[in-house]
Amino acid sequence: MSNRVTDPGSQGRQNTYLRYMQADFNWPDNYPITAQLDAERYRPLATWMGRLILPTPDQRAMVLGTLFEVYHADADHQHLVGQVVRLRWMNDAETNQRFWSVTRQVIFDKDSRQRAAQGIVLPERINHWPLVNPFESLAGAHPYDDVVVRLQGSVHVLEPAHQDELPIVYTNREPAQISGRYYALVRFIAPVSSGSDEMRVVHYNRSTGMFDRPAEVVRLPQVMADQQGIVPSTRQGIERSPANMDGWYIYGMPDKTGMFVVQSLAPRGLLRLQPGQVVVGQRAGMRYLQPRHWQKTAIKGTFSSTLLCPEGLGPQSASVGWQAGDMALVVHLYGIIGGPGGEPARRSPLQWGHFSFGVAQVIHEPLADELIFDIDYQQVYVHSVHGLIAGTHHWSHYTGDRQFGWLGTRPIQDLLIKLDCFTSDFVNSELQRSALTETVFQLEAMTARYRIADGRGGTRISASNNCAQDSCQALYAAIKHIDLTLHERADIQEWMLRDPQQAQRLRRLLHLGRDLKQKMLPLGAARADWDWSMTTLGSSLAESPLRSLGMALRTWRTMLPSVAVRCIAEVFLDHGATAWVLRTNQVGGYDPRLKPIVPNV
Repeated sequence: MSNRVTDPGSQGRQNTYLRYMQADFNWPDNYPITAQLDAERYRPLATWMGRLILPTPDQRAMVLGTLFEVYHADADHQHLVGQVVRLRWMNDAETNQRFWSVTRQVIFDKDSRQRAAQGIVLPERINHWPLVNPFESLAGAHPYDDVVVRLQGSVHVLEPAHQDELPIVYTNREPAQISGRYYALVRFIAPVSSGSDEMRVVHYNRSTGMFDRPAEVVRLPQVMADQQGIVPSTRQGIERSPANMDGWYIYGMPDKTGMFVVQSLAPRGLLRLQPGQVVVGQRAGMRYLQPRHWQKTAIKGTFSSTLLCPEGLGPQSASVGWQAGDMALVVHLYGIIGGPGGEPARRSPLQWGHFSFGVAQVIHEPLADELIFDIDYQQVYVHSVHGLIAGTHHWSHYTGDRQFGWLGTRPIQDLLIKLDCFTSDFVNSELQRSALTETVFQLEAMTARYRIADGRGGTRISASNNCAQDSCQALYAAIKHIDLTLHERADIQEWMLRDPQQAQRLRRLLHLGRDLKQKMLPLGAARADWDWSMTTLGSSLAESPLRSLGMALRTWRTMLPSVAVRCIAEVFLDHGATAWVLRTNQVGGYDPRLKPIVPNV
């Protein structure tokens, strides 16, 4: 099933997304579903993967979610690979409440219609649809069925009772957008010939701890430039990159010729749990997070991994405190594409950057036989010419994708925070989850609202509603929900009396929550839209600029992305959290026209 662009110009408009989709390697149907790969060199990116397909209007009642072309499944459901199934959320009270609460009728307003005509990528295929659910808004965010995802959380399969029915795959989480279906750990050697997009690589051998397997040829196709002429990544000189010493995780899939196409890259040295530097103490940690420190070390093509730990905890103890299965809150910040070939924003004296939350999990990576971070971002992102979809993005897609990601063009900082009262589940209780999980649920609801602008069609940036403000609104909602739950439910109050150790963790969580709210709400009372999740997100600033600015000033510390990062970090570090700071500065091949500019406010 395919619906490729045959002539992007025939759409009557042009944008960066359509430019990118003129390249064959950006289309899912360029890669056969049933390709076989050597498990000693390649591993699947996830257990359940596939492509979202928007149902037709007359299919919606039967589907009740979206269609899903299965690329990979668990051992018990290999017969579904290559099939199209129905993807739904699980039919329990809590999951229904989360997903139905953000289901809306979509009717584009005048502003959205005008912006679509100007080339902004909006969900035009679901315009005038009643009751658009979050799975449909994700599948219909692009004009073509090209969204590839991995399923998150619990997955349950219901086989059909009749042959003419489609199987149903249930999940309790929003799927995460990914790039590539398989990954490998390699070191680049050299192009096959001058100017060729084919590169010789050697795979890592976990038995020897070296890159000494027989050489293989992979393909790094030339990516398309955006509308401003910026090329998102280059293979030029990638074998000389500082990241090449420890190797690269390459994500992709064999094309129709059988050659592995590298769609995405990640420096192994960035993601492995081996810090290049350890910073001890809350004050020293906050100094490290100041813009001037990043500016001094933002050398093009380099990356760093730094562990921040509290006073009294040695570097060794802090490192071993991160074990497989541990979760962390990700606080993401990116900067500006500078240099003579950069974006227009480089000329501004104030560089704000972009903010988001996310989740990192420590996993055992089998190819290297070591622990690494597996990162998902919860991107509260307005509609743009790039077609970036608000929602959950795996690192391979949002950061590492050679065409759609930012690794090669922007300076990026990911702050990974672990504090047991926030990031660890409460066990033997009625909660059965962590505050981090509750935050993710709130962010999934926020990004679903962003995809359709609460039914208006398209979102805009304003002073009171932007990536940082609305991400922090979701964090505020999670804190408020937990606080209310603990104080209003008698069963949890009784459980706290029976389990003093867990009760102490809950009290620490409430203390953390109060400090976070004090930082995010320096003027005291919450904004009305934060308290009640009112439908104000992504509106045009021109509608009411004074009102928008007035609302923003109530939460001014979350208005600027870089300030919001430091505000949140300060509270967590003050409560004894440990954190990793992962920074990249236009990593990959070398493009001399570009320069990393970090946020400076």
